[in-house]
Amino acid sequence: QVNGTTGYEEAAAQGLLAGLNASKFVGGESMVTFDREGSYLGTMVDDLIRKPLREPYRVLTSRSEYRLVLRADNADTRLTPLGRELGLIDDTRWEMYQRKQQRVRNEIKRLESTRIVENTPEAERLRILAGIPIKQSARLDEILRRPHVEYSAFEQCELGASPPLQPFERDAVQIYVKYSGYISRQEEVIEKQRSSDSRELPEDMDYMSIGELRMEAREKLLKHKPRTIGAASKIGGVNPADITVLLIELNRRKRRQEREVRKLQGPYGSESGSASGATSDESSSLSSQQVDLKV
Repeated sequence: QVNGTTGYEEAAAQGLLAGLNASKFVGGESMVTFDREGSYLGTMVDDLIRKPLREPYRVLTSRSEYRLVLRADNADTRLTPLGRELGLIDDTRWEMYQRKQQRVRNEIKRLESTRIVENTPEAERLRILAGIPIKQSARLDEILRRPHVEYSAFEQCELGASPPLQPFERDAVQIYVKYSGYISRQEEVIEKQRSSDSRELPEDMDYMSIGELRMEAREKLLKHKPRTIGAASKIGGVNPADITVLLIELNRRKRRQEREVRKLQGPYGSESGSASGATSDESSSLSSQQVDLKV
């Protein structure tokens, strides 16, 4: 409640993170942080730090703009490696995790490489037993993306994995295949966001002169002087629209610098001295004469 949250799960999550970093601090080790795009715990902490709270905070899936990749079926994929790094995952659990990941990857590859051709026994089984018609040919992953088609239909028609997948493995395969296009686009957005977050802000950036920034954002940026876009986005009072303005300003500065460099280079793409018409041999000869005169 002191931090603005309500609910047992929210309290437990904060206690887990606080206890973890308290032990890290005592041991003189680096703090552990959770990314917003990697967990709902990271989303909650980021919201508590950055956003003004008008009511007691609860963790909801709608809190995250990355909820397509924050799913229950891939929680182990996202967080088990961190647990292993922290010493919370023993060898037996780690081997189980690796086996599951391998089986899921292998099955997705099999679905993407197996093609069912019309009028074959496999196509007839799909049509008769599962009501799935095949016209000409189709890969298994394409069939699974059809509405109302589930992985269990493949098992019913003897087209499933061998040996059969565990229920949680089957769910992971089905969700990934059905929503792979959306998931890939969201992963691209996350990658672009990370790239933007790492862009450095010049120390001499005059925030007060950027007219598109809100006055509150200018004052906060001037006070905190963040070193990167990512750091600026975590300042209370700086919203996503302000971050967009900063990115535009950085691009403007980059274009101005490129124009100035081109002006200095002259029309021939080299330094202004080369633009006078002297060849490289003449330039080197002149240089050697100047050295002789200096000596």
